[in-house]
This record gives sequence, C-alpha cells and structure tokens, in this order.
Amino acid sequence: MKRLASLAGAIGVVGLVSSTAGAGVIDPALADVLAEAGPDTVVSTLVYLADRVDTTTMTDELDAQGARLIERHEIVVRALQDKAAATQGDLTAHLAALEADNRIDRFKAWWIGNIIRVDAVPAEIDAIAARGDVDRVYLNHPIEAIHPVEGEPGAHVPVGGAEPGLVAIRAPEVWAMGIDGTGVLVSTLDTGVDGSHPALASRWRGLDAAYLGNPEWAFFDPVTNWTFPQDSGSHGTHTMGSVCGGAPGDQIGVAPGAEWIHAAVIDRVSIAQTISDAIDAFQWTVDPDGNPGTVFDVPATSSNSWGLADVHGVPDCDQTFWSFIDACEAAGVVVIFAAGNEGSSSNTLRRPADRATDEYRTFAVAAVDGNDPGWPIAGFSSRGPTDCGPNGESATKPDISGPGVSVRSSFPGGGYGTLSGTSMSTPHLNGVVALMRQANPDLSPDQIKQIIYDTAVDLGSPGEDNSYGWGMVDAFEAVGAALSQATLSFSFPDGHPDFMDPNGGTTIPVIVSGQANTPVPGSGTLYYSTGGPFTEVAMNEVLPNEYEAVFPAFACGATVTYYFSADADSGDTIFSPFSAPDTTYAADAYTGLFIEFRDTFNTDTGWTVEDDAGLTSGTWERGEPLGGGDRGDPANDADGSTKCYVTGIADGDNDIDGGATTLTSPIMDATDPALSLSYYRWYSNATGADPENDIFVVDVSDDGGANWTNLETVGPSGPGVNGGWIYKQFLVADIPGITNTSQLRVRFTASDLSNPSVVEAGVDAVELSSLFCDEGTCPDADGDGEVGINDFLLVIGNWGPNPGHPADLDGDGEVGINDFLLVLGSWGPC
Repeated sequence: MKRLASLAGAIGVVGLVSSTAGAGVIDPALADVLAEAGPDTVVSTLVYLADRVDTTTMTDELDAQGARLIERHEIVVRALQDKAAATQGDLTAHLAALEADNRIDRFKAWWIGNIIRVDAVPAEIDAIAARGDVDRVYLNHPIEAIHPVEGEPGAHVPVGGAEPGLVAIRAPEVWAMGIDGTGVLVSTLDTGVDGSHPALASRWRGLDAAYLGNPEWAFFDPVTNWTFPQDSGSHGTHTMGSVCGGAPGDQIGVAPGAEWIHAAVIDRVSIAQTISDAIDAFQWTVDPDGNPGTVFDVPATSSNSWGLADVHGVPDCDQTFWSFIDACEAAGVVVIFAAGNEGSSSNTLRRPADRATDEYRTFAVAAVDGNDPGWPIAGFSSRGPTDCGPNGESATKPDISGPGVSVRSSFPGGGYGTLSGTSMSTPHLNGVVALMRQANPDLSPDQIKQIIYDTAVDLGSPGEDNSYGWGMVDAFEAVGAALSQATLSFSFPDGHPDFMDPNGGTTIPVIVSGQANTPVPGSGTLYYSTGGPFTEVAMNEVLPNEYEAVFPAFACGATVTYYFSADADSGDTIFSPFSAPDTTYAADAYTGLFIEFRDTFNTDTGWTVEDDAGLTSGTWERGEPLGGGDRGDPANDADGSTKCYVTGIADGDNDIDGGATTLTSPIMDATDPALSLSYYRWYSNATGADPENDIFVVDVSDDGGANWTNLETVGPSGPGVNGGWIYKQFLVADIPGITNTSQLRVRFTASDLSNPSVVEAGVDAVELSSLFCDEGTCPDADGDGEVGINDFLLVIGNWGPNPGHPADLDGDGEVGINDFLLVLGSWGPC
C-alpha cells in the first residue's frame, strides 16, 4: 500500500476541485421544457453540483506517475466518493425536507459525478438552480440504442472459422500469439445479454465462485431486477457476441477468452428509459462490488452502442454524460461510443460521440464494410466534423473505424444473425482493447487510444478525417505496440492446463519479458491455493527469466487457483493476472478425462431413426449440414468434426413436416456412478408462419429402451428455441428415476405439431465420460507408510544429483524442489 499512498499524496489536492461561484445555470434544453410545462407538471432533472472532482487533471497526473490500474482505481473512486460525501449533505437534506412536504416528487444522488436527480415542478427547479452550491441543471433526457440498419449489402453465412470482420482487423493473428483476452473483463451497456447463449454462457463472470450470492456484481438490471443475464430485445446479445463470443458457439468475438459483465439499461421493454439509468450503470461499471480497494470486478472496457440525437431534443455538445465518462476513464475503464447511424451527411454524430474536447474524448467509432476488401465507409455511418472541440471549435470526428456492415453475431435463444450499424463496429473496438489489456494490463485509457490511432490502417483522406477517423483498427499492430510498452509481460508457451495432476508434478512453462522495464532474473514466483491462504513458491529458472512452475500434489477434485509474479528493475512487482490475487487462473485436480462412449457421428455406430407415419420431410440424417443456417437449421456441426445428426440434410424447405422424428442411441454402459451424459443440441421453431408451437424432447432409458424417462423438454417457447448449439451435461446418477446400468440409451424427438411452422433440430458430440484420479506413488522415501519429517529430512539431506536414491521421488535423477513439493503435498499416512 506504500505505492498507493505515495501516488495519492503526489496528486494531493492539485487539480482535484472545480468550483463555480454564484448561482447555477439551467441548461437551454431544460429551459425550453420548463417554459412549456404547466405549474403543476413534474419535470425530471439532473442537478450538477459546483464542487466536483477534476478527473481530467487526475487522469493526467496518474498517467504521469505511471499508476497501475489497481492504484488508480482506488484513488479515483475514493476521491469521487469523498467529494460527494463532503458536498451533497446540505442539498440532500433540503431535498428530503421538500419531499416530506410533498413539494418535490423524488430525488436520488450519485457520487460518480456529484449529481442529484430531482423530479419537481418548475418553481422548485428554479429555486434549486439558484443555489450557490449548484453548477448546472439539465433535463433528464430519454436515451435509446442506435438501432441497426437493416438490408445492407454483403450479408454472409459462415462456413466455419472466424467471421470476416475479425479477419479484417487481424484478430486471428493476435490469437496465434497466445493472446485472446484471457484474464480480461469486458462490459457493455445495452438491452441485456442472453446469458445462456452457447457463445457467451461460459464466460459470464457471475459464474465465478467470487460472485456467489452477488450476481448483481456481474449483471446490473435496474428495470426488472433479473439476477441472471437476459436480453429484453436482441441488440445487447449481438453486440456482446462481437466483443467476446466464441467456443463452444461460433467464432464471432474479437476477444473470445475474455469474461463479461453487462448493464441492461437501454430500450428496456415498454418502460421509458432515462439518463439516470445510464448514470446508475456508469457508477456500477466503475465499481461493481462497491469496494474501491478491489479490481477483480472492474471491467477493462465499457462499449456503448447508443446515444442521443436531434430527434430527442438534445443539443449538439450536450455535456450530460461527460463527467461520467471522465470518471470511468480516470479509474481505468476505456469508454467507447458508437458514432451513430445518421450518415452520410456531415456533422451527424450522436451525443456524446460528438465530444472533441481533446483527442481522446469521446472515443467514437465509425462503421466500414469488413466483408469488402476495400473497407469502404458504410453509407449510414455518422460523419464529422463536430463543433464540440475546445471552446466550441470545429474538430475532426469520428476517431476510429471498425467492421459494421452485415456483421454476424449472437441472437437470444442460442441463434445467430447479421446486423449492420455503428452499433456493430463499436464492440469490435471493445474486443481490441481487451486484447491490448491482456498484452499490457497497466496501459491507461489514453495510452490505449493513442496506440489504436497510431497503428490504424489509414483510409479516406490522409491522416484523420471526418468519415473514417484515423482509419480501420488493426488489432495485430495495436497488440504489438502494447507489448512494446509493457512494464513486464508474462507468456505461457504451453498455455494453462485443464487439469492439475493430483499426484503432483504439473508443470507450467512461464516466460517473463519486458520492453519498458527489465525483469529481475530469479524473481519469478508461483502462488497456489485450494481454498485457504496462497502458498508462495519460487519457480525453477531454466534460463534467464524463463521458468517452470511446478505444482505439488492435491486432493482429487480440488479446485486449484494460482497466479504468478516477477520483479521489474523499476522496483515494482508485476502479477499475472495483473489484478491477482483478486483474479486468478484455475484448474481442477484430476488425472484426466475417462471416455466410456463418444460419438462425433463421423461413422455409423448404430443409431436408429423412427418416424411418424405422416412425416413428409425432415427425418433425422447423419452427415454434414447443408442448409446454411437460413431457415433455423445449423450452418455447421457443433464439435468441428464436420458431421452430426440433423433433421434433413438439404438446403431450402426441408424442415420437419407432418409429425415427429426420433433418433435413438445404441446401448451404452453407464455402470460407473461417476459417468456423465453430455451432448450438443440444436432446436429452432421460431421461424415460419406459426412459430413457437412445437417441442424438442430428450428421454433416457436404463433398461435398453423398454421404458423411458424425460430428461428435458425444450419449447414450445422460451430459451433454446431460436437455434444455436447448446451444450448439456447430466451426471447419470443424479437423473431422477435412472440407475447406473449397462443398458443406458438416450433419444431425441423433434416434432412438427403445426403445419405453417418451420422446425429444425440437430444433435452432436454425444458422450459418456468422467473425470478420474490415479492414485500415483506415495512419496514415502523412508518406507514407513507415512509421509512425514523423516522423508523431508531425506530430501533435504540428499539434495542434488542422486539417481536411484529413495529421496528422488519423481525419478528425474535429482533430489530437488519437485521432490520437496511432493513431500509437502502428500504429508500424512499413505
């Protein structure tokens, strides 16, 4: 904490306070509303206090000090909270008295910008604005998503691999470097996200153990108070898919290794949404768990595919959002906004994307056609210039471009589809920032933006222009530049293991490097835990700054969390993940995966198909999907083996018609109580003239098919009826009414119950498997049946090359650290 204290002291009060003497000002847009309102009409307003934290100066000084993200987050959040606590009391006490006297309708205070929402009649608003502690009073405007543009040319259907827009920005080349966003948390503000979508479900941060009992830290919903992510429309699921969507769903996201959180505040159901919802969301974004001292919960990014336009009555250069954006970025969150879809005329940017008070705010994204090798600007993409430069000067906008035409991404219910708009280009930038933050976690928002500008592919007029900004984002070059500025960076040539050997000896190669600083040789350290305090162990240095992290033995099934550190010659200790121990890597202690039965459907293993007598089309067939995904059918298989079972392998009108078709497995041996049954399923009944009237049924039998028990029924409406490969897993011993038996079978029945409906189904990667642990060899060096002090002393006393000695427990010809860890990890009776 010494560095944190010194940074806070270095900043002190310099530039922290912005005060305005005299009475406040009523914004012109609010003045117009008040002039038209009757004396008893309640108007919703936002009151900005005069004494506020100068976050711009804080940002400059924190950047100059080289503050780490964990430091700047706490400094900024505490400064904002302290300022609100010191200055809001008089006004909130006055407002509470007015509310008790029924003279105002409601009020609510926020610390993020020292702002108070007040809903009151015009006379009370005038009186509040006249106070000396008030700076400005704004109208609480409505906000909405920047709705996608339909019918753009260049729509495409994938045949596998990354989407064209991802290829255009060179994201796959970054993944090949071992950088895919792993360890980075991203966020969006939108309509919600389908938390069950296969391309997104496994990476919702709310599933982490640290969030147990606190899902609101990972999904903010002030409208309906959902605790599990859902989407009130489709916009938010599509944009999040472009940020981080990926396996086991389609490869649609720029940073498929990143985890995500979301604030569902835009265009929610029929409830009119307001700027105050966005203030709630930004305050949540900058500190979701409400603890300024933690950063595991704080996202690297916040992308916003929405804005205010002329039709909302919001003037150009409206400053309502500026303080929230500045506060988030001062604390380390990169805030990104869509430029708007009001092109192609000049000066058509939405607010706050039109802000240009300096080269970094607000970070506005235009849309190009990533399917066209020339990357032309989209006709709908909003253009500059803007008159929102310093002192009202004209400035060039937008700032950068990304793929935004016919972008294919996730839809609620497990499906996929294409949309166009700057709403689609903006999440591409979100994903690029996530990749950069993995490469160099301590880059500030301004540094990240400057790198993106410097490495962009110039399009249009040379340099920055009012259509493309600085050009098309280049993820590969941006990540390379981020790495070159890293204090220290960690790389893992063999990746991170899926399992830890419970008998000990799991080894992870670690390379520590740096450009801005030099790593201190021999300083590499491993930290691991199975639920208690972390154990700290020096890593084996095999070459200068190249290490092997060797793990001890663990109890079978234990969850092992771990992280690393190394020292820089600057005196700093750098961690991986950067926010450790708040954020860690994890693996379960198992020897491996035992597969009793697996079918990828590349060969015929004895599945049977039975159709109703009236079925006219759509019977189950094994092969490579050919429908292309255009009528609810899968465009490809789930596991990448190319083949699966689908209901009719043909393009066009070949869905299920006239009854049911049933696919039944061969008999499988499930006598082992540790076995789980898993599969991927696809189901769509949401298209056609009579949607959501059909069901998909999965049954299981423990007597070879004589009797059946329902495992799950999908539909006729709700989750899972919009297509998309969805992974399901069930422990056989936990299925009600089913016993572990050698006569297990599973069957899948898809039906057409209504002729105008379009029904498609698929099944892939059916498996019976279990995780297992080998007992291994007890590290009992003295042979007394117990691992204890004598074994410890034998290892210490025979340290060094000693092939064949009983203390060489791992058999590598040397008594050393691995044998030492084996003894410590297996202490007690064998």
